[in-house]
Amino acid sequence: MIFCSAALFYVKYPYKHQESPPGKMIFRLHIVRHAEGTHNPGHDTTILDPPLTERGIKQSLELSQDFKFNDSVGLVLASPLRRTLQTAYIGFQQTLDQRFYPNVPQAGVQNGANLVLEPDVQAHSSRPCDTGSDISLLQSEYQDVPWDILDLNPIFPRKEGLYASDLETLKQRGWRIQRRLHELFKELANTARPDIVVVTHGGFMQHITGDDKLGVGPAKARSFMVSFDQDSRLIIEHSLSE
Repeated sequence: MIFCSAALFYVKYPYKHQESPPGKMIFRLHIVRHAEGTHNPGHDTTILDPPLTERGIKQSLELSQDFKFNDSVGLVLASPLRRTLQTAYIGFQQTLDQRFYPNVPQAGVQNGANLVLEPDVQAHSSRPCDTGSDISLLQSEYQDVPWDILDLNPIFPRKEGLYASDLETLKQRGWRIQRRLHELFKELANTARPDIVVVTHGGFMQHITGDDKLGVGPAKARSFMVSFDQDSRLIIEHSLSE
């Protein structure tokens, strides 16, 4: 699969983390659903770790042009499945640091965001379409990605243990990523790029946000102001987008 580049398009949107009420830190979180995968048009769940369709690549390029917070994002957390990796890599090429695009002209920005492949935000089910590929296969297919600076849990892609598909494990995974997001937001809070993007799957978004009615279209972003309680559970303060 060849990653496509879009013309650079920047929208400045200065932002510093807020505190309201006193002592309560408020952060900006962007939840992104992957673009169209090859399993989506025919609802074929038997395709193992499907990549993006040509339409999905186009959707990701449109995301790259439409996303308004490029200059404010310090971290992109992406599910390590093909379709989410591609969506993040194409859709956030004006956000991610240029070191993630060593062989892609005009992609990446100086002092840009970090990219982390996060198995905790992978798809919710154990169907083939929601099961990832072995890391060696991903490395061979996506040679432009600098795998030496990406740290991927060796348990992935097995759908067992931490990544099993039963409801209780999914809830635990959601709580785990909320705690991690809290720590990551605190690390980024006093930097020039305090926002976090999570590129994930429609079936898992509710476990990140706690909103079981959350709907996000292919390669679309929903932006929220969020806080965390004393147990690092995520609280949506308000939505910045419909």
